[in-house]
Amino acid sequence: MNTSKNSRLQTLYIPALLFLIAFIWKLLFINHRDICVDEPFTIFNAQKSILGILKLPAEGEPNPPLFMIFVHAWIRLFGIESSLVRIVPLLFNAITVVFIYFTGKRFFSFWTGLVASGLFLFSNYHFFHGLQVRTYSLLSMSTAAALYFYMNYLQDTKNRKAFAGLVLSNLFLVYSHYFGWFVVFAQFITGFVYVRNFRMLFRFQLPSLATVIGFLPMIYIVLKQYKKSSKGTWVRPPNPEDYYLQIYYFLNNKEVLKVALLIAAAGVLFTAFLLIRKQWKSFNPGVVALFLWWFAPYTTMFLISSGIPVFTDTYALYNTIGLFLFIPALFSQLFQQHKYLEPVAGAILLVFMFLHLRVLPDNVMYREVKNAVEFAKKYDKQPDKRVILIYPVWADLPFAFYYDKKLFADCDNFYNTCPQQDIYRIWGLTHAKNILNAIPGRRVILFMEGNANNPEEMLFEHLDSTYVRVDKAFFPQTYNVGIYDPKPVSE
Repeated sequence: MNTSKNSRLQTLYIPALLFLIAFIWKLLFINHRDICVDEPFTIFNAQKSILGILKLPAEGEPNPPLFMIFVHAWIRLFGIESSLVRIVPLLFNAITVVFIYFTGKRFFSFWTGLVASGLFLFSNYHFFHGLQVRTYSLLSMSTAAALYFYMNYLQDTKNRKAFAGLVLSNLFLVYSHYFGWFVVFAQFITGFVYVRNFRMLFRFQLPSLATVIGFLPMIYIVLKQYKKSSKGTWVRPPNPEDYYLQIYYFLNNKEVLKVALLIAAAGVLFTAFLLIRKQWKSFNPGVVALFLWWFAPYTTMFLISSGIPVFTDTYALYNTIGLFLFIPALFSQLFQQHKYLEPVAGAILLVFMFLHLRVLPDNVMYREVKNAVEFAKKYDKQPDKRVILIYPVWADLPFAFYYDKKLFADCDNFYNTCPQQDIYRIWGLTHAKNILNAIPGRRVILFMEGNANNPEEMLFEHLDSTYVRVDKAFFPQTYNVGIYDPKPVSE
């Protein structure tokens, strides 16, 4: 009876509780940040038809279409309000913790699953991306699901459910982000840990082969994106120290990594003691598999970034799934002979992880878009007697999201409607001058993202010299809004 209750506790109640903690805790912060950075672009494009979304990668969209399709279906049901549309990444984030728990519990130990889940829950990065309308929460969930089904498949390559689950997870990976192929690569590498003959090698590679076949419709677009990225991206090449600095950030702080290394060192000494006394039981090759699942793609991304920079915290985030499982799995292996040392080691690590948790800090990716737009709208009482300039051009969607939801929602006509309402996306100072010369004598509202003192544009300086400044304000971390009226006509 007690065994039955314990089984239900570990296989039903605890994963349900982990899901609820991940979902409800982050739900409380769902409106803590404005819709900003790349979120408006995702929401805007997700309003298009399914066919329109499928065409986007061929038209220059850097990500595959799967996440936008999910957001599209959600918007159809619930609309584009921030508190509603962010439920999509939040659901993926909460499901991720369940896959992590079951992977750790089933293939290593109950404490491995619990501690790995805790590391995920207390991760600064995953807290942020669990509420960001971008594909990274789906990529992390797909990585966790692929790892779970892969470990099942390794145990029994004739398990059809494991095979189907792995292939489906892989397709979710590569159709949510092209970097999902690094995870498929990790599967290829990891298979060699278990291979005993050619037949086994072939079976281990079947899921990857099925993934390639399922991705064939996107191959041309991937090659096109690769050709474009090879000419340079916004990502800078990493410095050597960035390799370990990023691991610090994945664990919230370098102190957490130090604690993990100290615990592992103590575990090595404990294991050596057991070996001397010939009390060592066995080695679980799954620990090596987990190591390769984060180390192989993480290191590969770092190495190729000298030529094609792709090594950023966001792009490498999916590697944390393997990392968060590897650390407690290693503890489980090292402390396998003592039933108390493993949970104590995990608890110590979780305490340090929690102490360094910073929930959506205002100094990281913070944007006061709504306040900036409201400031502009305060001076926008007569639309027929004003002109709105938005610089740079990619600041238009964040502005429109808070300026006029109907304008934002009309994605098919947006770029034609904005000029009709005297709202202009500005490419530079010359462009602004041409617009203002064509419609003189109006109040000018300049909505600017970035450095207002950009020497190449000098938009504010030009307006200060040719118009009368009514008001101006800065909104952290990046928006400057200026209000200008025409100078009185001299008699």
